[in-house]
Amino acid sequence: MRILIDTSLLVEGERRNFDLGKWVVAARHEVFICDATIAEYIAGKPLKDAGKEQRWQNYWDSFVSLLESVPLDHQVCERAGELLAKARCAGTTAPLGDGLHAAVAELEDLTVATVDLDHYKALGVRAVNPLKKITPR
Repeated sequence: MRILIDTSLLVEGERRNFDLGKWVVAARHEVFICDATIAEYIAGKPLKDAGKEQRWQNYWDSFVSLLESVPLDHQVCERAGELLAKARCAGTTAPLGDGLHAAVAELEDLTVATVDLDHYKALGVRAVNPLKKITPR
C-alpha cells in the first residue's frame, strides 16, 4: 500500500505510543509525507522540556527527515480548497493541514495514515488508523 503519513501519526510515533517504523516495515508500505507534514511537525516541537525536545529531535533526525516528501504546488493547494469547501458544505470543518494532506493523497493515489479518520472521511479520501486497524472510505 502507498501511504501518506499524517502528522498526528508521527506525533504518536515520536511520543512512543506507536512503533510507526515497525508498522511500515511489517506491512511493506511505501511511505511518504508531504510538505504540510513537515511544517506541522516542526511547529509542534516541544519548547519548554529539554527531554521532550531531545526526543523530538532524535525522531526527526532518525525517521521523519528521511521520509520522501511530496511538495505542495498550486494544483495541490487548489484541490485542498475544493475538498475543504465540499466538506464544509456537508457540515464538517477540517483543518487546512488535513485538506492539504487529503489533496496530496487524492492526487498521488495514496492512503492517509492518521488518527483523525473523521477528517479524512469528510474530505473523501482513503484513510487508515493503524492504532485501531479500521479502514473507512
